[in-house]
Amino acid sequence: MPDILFILVLALVIFGPKRLPEMARQLAKFMAQFRMMRDDLRRQIENEVLKIELEERDKKRAEALAAPPPAQQLPPAPSRSSGEALPAADRGSA
Repeated sequence: MPDILFILVLALVIFGPKRLPEMARQLAKFMAQFRMMRDDLRRQIENEVLKIELEERDKKRAEALAAPPPAQQLPPAPSRSSGEALPAADRGSA
């Protein structure tokens, strides 16, 4: 706190009471403009990152759709021993 007070007193001595409010307004305008530019840059970067992420997601989705589905294996047919009875439909043909 004493450091800031010293800087303010030094600025008052160097620039004088007439010019100090004008310089404070210019500094405030500069800071506001700087904040707007910073926020704009941040938004642009976030938008670009979002675009890249969406493109990668779409690319992966397109690759997944273009790839053939994995071959599904059918479960093995139950084996019958010779002593088992055939179903009624199979009895007529045997």
